Amino acid sequence: MEKAKQQNTDNKFLGTEKVGKLLKMFSIPCVLSLIIQALYNLVDQIFIGNSNLGQLGNTATGIVYPLTVIALALGLFIGDGSAACISINQGRNNTKDTHRTIGTGITIGFIVSTVLVAVSFIFRKGILIGFGAKETAVLDFSMEYSTWIIIGFPLFLLACVLNPIIRADGSPRFAMLSMALGAITNIALDPLFIYAFNMGMNGAALATFIGQLVTFVLSAAYFFKSKNFKLKAKSFLPDFKLLWLSLKLGISSFLTQISIVIISIVTNNILNVYLPGDTAAIGLLTIAFKVFGIVVSIAVGIASGGQPILGYNFGAKKYDRVKEAFKYIILTTFLVGLVATILFEACPQYILAIFGYSEVPEFGMLIFRIYLGFILLTCLTKVVSILFQAIGCPVKSTLIAMLRDLIFLVPLTILLPLSTRTIYPFYWAAPISDVLTTIVAGVLLIVLFKQMAKEQSPAEKGSVSILPSKEGTIITISRQHGAGGREIGQKLAQKLGIPFYDKELTALAAQESGLAQEYIEKIEEKNSILYDLYLSTEANQTAIRAQEKVLQEIAQKGACVIVGRAADYVLKDREPFKVFVYAPMEFKQKRIMTNYGDDESLAKENIEKADKRRARFYENVTGQQWGDARNYNLSIDSSVGIDKVVEQICLAIKKEDTKR
Repeated sequence: MEKAKQQNTDNKFLGTEKVGKLLKMFSIPCVLSLIIQALYNLVDQIFIGNSNLGQLGNTATGIVYPLTVIALALGLFIGDGSAACISINQGRNNTKDTHRTIGTGITIGFIVSTVLVAVSFIFRKGILIGFGAKETAVLDFSMEYSTWIIIGFPLFLLACVLNPIIRADGSPRFAMLSMALGAITNIALDPLFIYAFNMGMNGAALATFIGQLVTFVLSAAYFFKSKNFKLKAKSFLPDFKLLWLSLKLGISSFLTQISIVIISIVTNNILNVYLPGDTAAIGLLTIAFKVFGIVVSIAVGIASGGQPILGYNFGAKKYDRVKEAFKYIILTTFLVGLVATILFEACPQYILAIFGYSEVPEFGMLIFRIYLGFILLTCLTKVVSILFQAIGCPVKSTLIAMLRDLIFLVPLTILLPLSTRTIYPFYWAAPISDVLTTIVAGVLLIVLFKQMAKEQSPAEKGSVSILPSKEGTIITISRQHGAGGREIGQKLAQKLGIPFYDKELTALAAQESGLAQEYIEKIEEKNSILYDLYLSTEANQTAIRAQEKVLQEIAQKGACVIVGRAADYVLKDREPFKVFVYAPMEFKQKRIMTNYGDDESLAKENIEKADKRRARFYENVTGQQWGDARNYNLSIDSSVGIDKVVEQICLAIKKEDTKR
């Protein structure tokens, strides 16, 4: 456990190692994992298309595909969120919450998958018709194929929950191996069941089920030899507070997958309207989507692997390294997108031949040459979205991620064909969406690089050191904005003759982590509707862990006064005297107006914003409620006078010391 903590804290190599070497180290496993995951959705399509099931079989898999993605979305909603929550728990040094987070995720995943199985079987026919199975033959094939797929949802969904957790535990290779063996099993069994045993659609689905079983068994087996946690029976009792945090952190993964579901359902039904009776169209489009998914998985894997490098160096204000890493990522992605574009334009018939199409309909050719013609731009915008996620801009990241698929593509898919009442304008929905998304992403990227160009690299500041002290009580002060907590802390430290720490903490944490002091100072000040995603980024977790390490080192020196930074929680094992300073709004407004020159309304607005940010930061770092009197030894109103508050704290500490 200590070894893992040390690895998590010491990320300075991200700011010193060669960028190219780092990208190879992080991106290659990520790319391989995503490709393997994408293959799960592709393998059946290849063997079905080359069997006597042919076009109807391909179309049926396209009808069932959105149902599979719903299971994937729910699994990643819980799994990716739990993995991010584990990162926060490691920052809190809270092993109890780590195993309970995992146990809660597994329990909720099982419940959700069971409900999904029940709903899918009860309403299966209506769901499949709603997904586009208008023809009787297509519906029959879809019903047959969906049986084993639905039965396998608990295995599939739980594997999606477990896999990110295994990666977060520091075993990305094992996570990738479990997925790879499942995919290989699927590939091996497909021809056996479909061709040798002549099991048709049931055979393809059964092969997928067994492949998912292999992945699930291997993933579950890992938890008997995990690195940083141990599951117990009580771990599986749901903790809804931890579940809520996990779901907030997993919402981005959920939205990404659900957008695929929405696009699939909309496009399937549009094809039924404008190409009635064409049973091959949905199958061809599904193949195009899945091939598209392989290409995008490579781009996303390259960029996702670069996230820790981008995030850390942005936090350290090493903008040259940020630009260098981004240049490598964007150029590699450009080459991937360019190769895909050339293949889609020059030889779509050969791609479709892999799936059993000896003669390719015009629709299939145009889907690749027009609809997917701007896949290069898709790849590049995905990279820009991940860049903003890495540097702690979740609103911009989510905006770019949602623009193409939900904001532009879905409406255009519905509206464009209405202009001519024919299918042809439909082909242009994706290219137009790609161009519009690229314009928005490009503008945001230009603004970001201009901001980085304006900011100088952090100036070398004098080294800050931990001050010597004496034996005595450690005092932590949490405070409302404008209540005078900093002034109280300074006077208290002076009166007791012990060191005082506030801004000094960020300077010490900067020295410890290699991040810029200004970056660390802004972590608590950040205001965002997606604050939980922002706080869970690698650079911010590094900064938080560095601050906590510094706090522990300060506490080892002896008595001191520490303001903010959730010190009361971090140092709980040392039993500090915990103070919360509050005051009436009118008192706080007057102080803010005097100190900062704000008018009355602006002062109130700034107080409310600052307190909301502090509460959110405290809750994320500690899992407790900021300002709750039960969490402190003393909660005191500073409007009685700053000096009087200092006296009251001194008296309260003496009383507490006599009890000890």
